[in-house]
Amino acid sequence: MRHTVRTLSLCLAALSCAAAPLLSHAAELPTKSAPTKVDISIGGIGPGVDARAFSRVKLLISAAVYDGTIDYFNVDGYGKEGGFSACVEKSPRATAGSFERFIKMLNAIKPDPATSFYSVTPEVGNCLYPSNPVVLPEAL
Repeated sequence: MRHTVRTLSLCLAALSCAAAPLLSHAAELPTKSAPTKVDISIGGIGPGVDARAFSRVKLLISAAVYDGTIDYFNVDGYGKEGGFSACVEKSPRATAGSFERFIKMLNAIKPDPATSFYSVTPEVGNCLYPSNPVVLPEAL
C-alpha cells in the first residue's frame, strides 16, 4: 500500500512537471470575445421591404436604446425599396446578457425572402463614426 501511494505521488509529480509548459501557454490561446457591435441590414430586393419585419427591427432597436442596452445607433444608408444599413454598439452600462438577448431577438426576425434581404452581423469593435458631418446649406 505504501509503495503504491509513493509510486502514485511520483507519477503525479512527473505529470505536473510535463504539463507545466503546456499550461503556461494556455493564457496565450485566442479566446472568443463577446460581440460589442452589430451591423444590421434590411431592405427590399425589387418589391418593397417586408414592412412587418422592418417595423420589428426598428422597435427592437428603439427598445434597446431606451433600456440602455445600446448607446450608439448610426444608419449608414437607406434602400430604394425601404430599409436601411445600420450599426449599433453595446452600452458600457448594459445589464449582463442584455446585448446577447438583443442579438438573439434580431436573429429571430424572419422577413419574407421573396421581398427582402436581412442580415445581422455581431462583431467585436466599434462602429465607424462619421468623420465629417454633412452640413446642409441654409434654405434660400
